[in-house]
Amino acid sequence: MASAMMVFPVLAAEPDFTTSSATFEPVPAVSGSVVHYIVTVANTGGDSPYTRIAVALPPGYLIATSDDCTTATPGSGGIVWHEGSFPGGTRMKCRVAILTRPDAAGTIATLAAEIATPPSGYLRLEARPTLAAPPNPGTVYLGPIGITPAGLVTLAMLVLAVVGAAGLAIATLGDGARTRLAIGAWAAIVTSVGLLVYFASLARDDLRSHTDYRQASCFIVDSSIRALKSSGKSSGSTYAPEFAVRYDAGGAETYSVASPPATSLDVGWIGSSQKALERMAIGSTQPCWFDPNDVKTVLLDRGPGGAYFFALLPLLMLVLAGWMLRGALRPRSSSRMGS
Repeated sequence: MASAMMVFPVLAAEPDFTTSSATFEPVPAVSGSVVHYIVTVANTGGDSPYTRIAVALPPGYLIATSDDCTTATPGSGGIVWHEGSFPGGTRMKCRVAILTRPDAAGTIATLAAEIATPPSGYLRLEARPTLAAPPNPGTVYLGPIGITPAGLVTLAMLVLAVVGAAGLAIATLGDGARTRLAIGAWAAIVTSVGLLVYFASLARDDLRSHTDYRQASCFIVDSSIRALKSSGKSSGSTYAPEFAVRYDAGGAETYSVASPPATSLDVGWIGSSQKALERMAIGSTQPCWFDPNDVKTVLLDRGPGGAYFFALLPLLMLVLAGWMLRGALRPRSSSRMGS
């Protein structure tokens, strides 16, 4: 009599995505430049009947996707790269190019890829570059410490304020009211001079944009309105239009973020920013100008702008503070003695 043979079901191997990875280049990644993220997804286990791969993008502008995610579907703050079966032994790669924001130095620009294989499979991959500040060609180094031109001006103003206040305290020694008036007026003078120096630097930049910058044609890749939080206790915000652009800078294809000149009145009111975005629509080509000394500095508009009107305020403060200081330092006439 033949013996019965027991048949055991063969269990299919589970999908295994643990060798997948997410990296970035170049190293270090620099704010205001294009960072390339590379996501490699490999299934070293069994077939997966359904796998969804979504990529959450860091702050910045999506420039391009390539390799196996060229036709990725845009989503809310990211892209959906793959949906469907993912056979065992399959390896896929996605490259994502992100133009980071120029003011993002010191932040972590995280790209996260999520691999979901329902009902219970899930893996999250992250590439986390810390964005370095771009080099400033005007930086002066005192030993290992680098000071920008703006930092040098600020340091000089602080030294001027302290030395001047000390001299005025000595000149009005013995008269507390005159000392307080003189030092207060001197502080107002230094502050107003600092503001006027700032406006002078803006004027120099506006002049250079007309005399030194080179003209090019900028393709508008993307745009947004940046909300700039007000300093101090105020909870309000000001707004500025921002454009991700592509242009030829001396024969090299260059991506950068263009903002209005600092003296433009497009900065502040959200309505003017919206009009700027309508005027320079995504996908259009606009005339632009870039700095040959720093090709990442590019303008879609050139100054001068209406912000110079505000230079009248520190000028008025300077005149008033000078009059107050003159009065504080004027010798007081002695009382006449009755005969």
